[in-house]
Amino acid sequence: MDGDLRSLIDMAEAARDERMIKSALNRFANSCGFERFAYLQTEGAEIRTFNSYPEEWQDIYLGSRYFLIDPVVTEAKRRMEMFSWTADDWPARGASELRRFRDQAIEHGIRSGVTIPVEGSFGSTMMLTFASSEKKADRSILQDGQKAIQAVIAIHYRLKIIAAATIVAPKGLLSPREAMCVMWAAKGKSAPETAMLTGINPRTVQHYLDSARRKLEAATVAQLVAIAKDHGLV
Repeated sequence: MDGDLRSLIDMAEAARDERMIKSALNRFANSCGFERFAYLQTEGAEIRTFNSYPEEWQDIYLGSRYFLIDPVVTEAKRRMEMFSWTADDWPARGASELRRFRDQAIEHGIRSGVTIPVEGSFGSTMMLTFASSEKKADRSILQDGQKAIQAVIAIHYRLKIIAAATIVAPKGLLSPREAMCVMWAAKGKSAPETAMLTGINPRTVQHYLDSARRKLEAATVAQLVAIAKDHGLV
């Protein structure tokens, strides 16, 4: 499967839109005997996801904030290495919410899988999961852990690049410098702090933020960050 992983990395880096990334991931998952995939990034209490799970399950998962109790997410953050899992191993007793999560996951065809976690910046965690409705997943199909990590990183950055390139504002796209300043603002950095991190003059940083606010029709920096997040820019 090393060749398939190499192909997945190449296809992710060459993808021009999310549809192409999803096609590459679906093809790889199916070639390995899995039915679904899910890329997920967590940062504090926030989550971003890109997956092929049933839409009904996506609505339930996000609406119920199941990512806060999901055993796969918890294990990924704890271990930070590739691992296989099965819902049948999750405790049958304990919090009713966890039992409900397990039962609903199995009901929607997510019973076992392999997850590849990668530590991101600012305390974030990225993870790529291949899931099956079968009782037990075969981890042996993903032998090369280093290539698996490369695949997660390639998908992560390609999704960010595509999101930044497709954010359409009333007066055009954000420039690379505007997008960078918005990204640091989303991390809670002030204009002077962003200036120190980027080597740009503080007044110039503020100019980029003001320009981005006008393009996205935001009244404040906080609203600018919120709009940028809604569009997948940060």
